[in-house]
Amino acid sequence: MKLNLFDLLQASALDPDSPNILLNVHLSDLHQLVVDTIEATRERLLPLYMEAEQDRSITKKEVAERLGVCETTVYNMTKDGRLHPFKVNGSTRYSLREVNSIINPSNDD
Repeated sequence: MKLNLFDLLQASALDPDSPNILLNVHLSDLHQLVVDTIEATRERLLPLYMEAEQDRSITKKEVAERLGVCETTVYNMTKDGRLHPFKVNGSTRYSLREVNSIINPSNDD
């Protein structure tokens, strides 16, 4: 079985009894290790980032821009219950997730 450096390091990290070994590594293999590590990290972090982005709060102006309406319409949407603002340090904010659900109603996050 042939393992690349990334797989070898992953396997040894999971096995507390893995032996210490000395390796001679070509620069191309070291480069590939860095590329594989970055890709694996991106695969783990991207979903977390996307989820955090959905939970971000935005201003009334940003809501208006995203919905393509004026701020008065945002006020009216708030008044009729389609949007639910909240305060952050005295500033009115809206949930990006809620705004996106208005844009894409079938996207039930």
